[in-house]
Amino acid sequence: MKKSFYSIGKSVEVELVIKRSRFIAAASPVDDEDEANSFIEQIKEGHERATHNVFAYLINEQVMRSSDDGEPAGTAGRPVLEVLKKQNLERTAVVVTRYFGRIKLGAGGLVRAYSDAAIKAVDRAGIVEKRLHQGVFVRVDYQFFGPVKGELELAGGLVWDIKYDEQVTICCLLPVDADISPVLEGVTSGQVELKEGKCRYI
Repeated sequence: MKKSFYSIGKSVEVELVIKRSRFIAAASPVDDEDEANSFIEQIKEGHERATHNVFAYLINEQVMRSSDDGEPAGTAGRPVLEVLKKQNLERTAVVVTRYFGRIKLGAGGLVRAYSDAAIKAVDRAGIVEKRLHQGVFVRVDYQFFGPVKGELELAGGLVWDIKYDEQVTICCLLPVDADISPVLEGVTSGQVELKEGKCRYI
């Protein structure tokens, strides 16, 4: 798995009016192709009367797709996909809905309109780096809780739960390149139990 990738930070919607046509661009981070398709269908259902619902998504270098949805070939979906490529984005989906304003834009005008709508949506959403983190469960005696928690946080760990039993278990997510085991062995004199969980991007 890649250690990191770039995506957009949140779901957004922006609108442009070009020669009376309304272009509404909706963008969202997605985890996979199924989630991208669900997002696209959701937008389509909300704009059933639109002239076109053009879309593009890019999950990774191998998985990407675009659709002109009735616009002249290569004037809509592909330009939106090119915006995602140029921004080096992954796991991102964009739908640009068009309500025709009865003035034709021409092929060049359509490419610019759909590209501009996608660019504005990405700008509004913001670009963020998603880093791969490893789930880690750290079990220690209570006397070591403070130093261990401190070392985890220094290593970039995000503590999401703490369980208090006979011993304390710290549940956290650590960057995959953080070699925390020797450090925890040192601060606990070897009295630490580490268990790995699932990996996820955050």
